[in-house]
Amino acid sequence: MSDSITESNSFERNANAVVLDHKYFLVRLIYKGRSHNLYLGNQVNLIGSVALNKDDPNTYYLVEMKSQEQYNSFVCDERIIKKMHELQIIPKTIQSGIYKYKNMEYRYNIKERCGPSLKLCFQHQNRKFSDQVFATLAIEAISVLEKMHSASIVHCYLKPKKFVTLQRGVQLYLTDLKFAQKYKLRQLLNQNTKNKFQYALALNKYSSLNLHLGIKPCPRDDLESLAYILINFYIGGRLFKTKQKKTKSDKIKEVELQKMNLIIEKAFPSLPKEIIQFYYHVKFSNIDQYKIINYDELKSYFYKMMQKNNNTINIKSYPWNQELIEHSKQSSASSLSSVVEDDENESDDSLIEEQSILSVIEQLKQITKTKKLLSELDN
Repeated sequence: MSDSITESNSFERNANAVVLDHKYFLVRLIYKGRSHNLYLGNQVNLIGSVALNKDDPNTYYLVEMKSQEQYNSFVCDERIIKKMHELQIIPKTIQSGIYKYKNMEYRYNIKERCGPSLKLCFQHQNRKFSDQVFATLAIEAISVLEKMHSASIVHCYLKPKKFVTLQRGVQLYLTDLKFAQKYKLRQLLNQNTKNKFQYALALNKYSSLNLHLGIKPCPRDDLESLAYILINFYIGGRLFKTKQKKTKSDKIKEVELQKMNLIIEKAFPSLPKEIIQFYYHVKFSNIDQYKIINYDELKSYFYKMMQKNNNTINIKSYPWNQELIEHSKQSSASSLSSVVEDDENESDDSLIEEQSILSVIEQLKQITKTKKLLSELDN
């Protein structure tokens, strides 16, 4: 085992003794991945004690820590991050700096706490969103992509974990910008070459077909990824299934073939026509339309979906928000949900946060069943 790995493991074991800039301390490790580690953090006052209410989930921060090796491997464009902050569509960075531990340097970013991710919300809802919640998520996801695309930025790495909810309201944030890039319409229109390996690291089962083919990404690719995410949500997470024992490379090839042959109305006859219309609207859009694209028209499919089910009142908060807030008041900080950024190859990750949140979800289900039983007994 190398010295750097040994010291990294030592840092993780002693994380609760780490104080950053004499203001913030690490409470516990909640996610360990290839590109970074994520800790739950809190603030200390001038005499070194906890300055905030330990039982209040709103007082915690997310602390992203990267070793120098991790930082060099996954470098985000600082100009893109700055622009995304200005657009207010990513978690706000409160402070950043370098922390030295023994012979290693760690770069840290202290961010406002948000989450959970849409993947965890999907699991919390037993892999089935109500039509009203589904339509609201779709509209908010289109809105956040519209803001990003207005700045000529494409994400290139969208999947459910990259969208996170806030503690209140229905707005969504984006996370994980390591593959995000600026695009220029003129460059997209003049593409003469394709490189299938150019975007290999960014590929996942929600990637657009053009990204699989090595075509330079544009806003349509993000919207196509969103279409796959929404279809996957509606059908209960059964989109693009691959064999378990295959390598990541083989799985990506299999998914690419499935996308080439996909006729969604035949593959999933239960899909509402609004989702099908959104999918084909995106798929058949031309690159040169993205200077004048009407994102309101894309949202209109999901407003119609709401109206069809007589849901004319917009929801002000997601159903899981209040449940998680109420539960966190009754439990320790170890049960708090958080935003997660991950790598596609999940076998390389220690999904500490995922396991913690899933245990909370199971507890919430039991509480809901108990309340329902008591209500039936009262009646």
